Amino acid sequence: MKKNILIPCCLLSLAVLLISGCRKKDDDNEPINPPVKDKTVYVIDEGAFGNGNGTIDFYSPDADSIGNDLFGYVNVFPLGDVVQSMTIFGEKGYICVNNSQKMVVVNMADFVDFGTTNGLMGPRYFLGVNSTKGYVSDWFSDKVKVVDLTTLAIIDSIPTGAGPEQMILVNGKVFVTNIGGWGNDSTVTVIDANTNAVITTIEVGLNPNSIKKDADGKLWVLCGGTIGPDFAGGTADDRAGSLVRINPATLAVDKTLHMASSDHPVKLAVSGDGSYLYYLKGTDGYNGKVYKMKNTDAALPAAPIVNKEFYGLGINPVSGDIYGGFAPDFTQNGTMYRYNNLGMPLSTKTTGIAPNGFAFY
Repeated sequence: MKKNILIPCCLLSLAVLLISGCRKKDDDNEPINPPVKDKTVYVIDEGAFGNGNGTIDFYSPDADSIGNDLFGYVNVFPLGDVVQSMTIFGEKGYICVNNSQKMVVVNMADFVDFGTTNGLMGPRYFLGVNSTKGYVSDWFSDKVKVVDLTTLAIIDSIPTGAGPEQMILVNGKVFVTNIGGWGNDSTVTVIDANTNAVITTIEVGLNPNSIKKDADGKLWVLCGGTIGPDFAGGTADDRAGSLVRINPATLAVDKTLHMASSDHPVKLAVSGDGSYLYYLKGTDGYNGKVYKMKNTDAALPAAPIVNKEFYGLGINPVSGDIYGGFAPDFTQNGTMYRYNNLGMPLSTKTTGIAPNGFAFY
């Protein structure tokens, strides 16, 4: 673990500036307010693979202003190569940097680097289990790594299916979606959060990529299906995506909603009260239009609420606003689109390269 004990004067000045007042990084950024709970949005930008230019942007909905590359601005060194996700747990942010094979931890009050977990092969997502223990899904090792949150060291590993992805903690159990890695999988691994032992494996749809809990305490798993070995969506070798519901008490699937053969959904999200589900649905398995449904609906929605293709999706748990990340490609800056919960446009802002998700503080 790397901890900042002695902070250089220039870094301290930057941190104080961020905390105590508005900042302006350069002419392309508007002044932004300090982070305020329930009113701050972080945009996760993957960056271009192999270039080490993944970033986190800081957006204030109240001021409608954005500051790009917050981590680089505050810490004066780059975050790394392919920023996959950021999870806020307690008063820290846990940032999985996939191709750099590390997890970077920041203090949420000022975004100053707290330390790094190394020894990961392909970190995807972080889940806080308790105040001293967290899980990191490690794609290329087919394991969940157990991290001591005090030292940030890896202290154990738990076998999963192929390509462990998103995780959720419910009633002392951790449910891990296994997206298939470079192949296919159709399982959710269930882990005892106290002992780190695998309890069981649940069969769901093909290549589950995301998981959320609804207002009734049920778990929804979004399964992307596959575009097949020709790597082209909408062709004969496609296998359809699906939306699957699990009862966490019985560990059984109690509902499956099937999609059309060329539909490959990603990025399941949920409203703050758990009564609405959102996801992106497209044909390539990466991008899609925004669909919304009640958790009690008997069928999938027929039409999108936002008729625009996005690479990233997030739902503000307080305001209900919809955030979409648009990536024109993986070499130029993307765009953040903000809508209200009815799909009416509110704002657009320039982001870093490939905005793939959002974190709400």
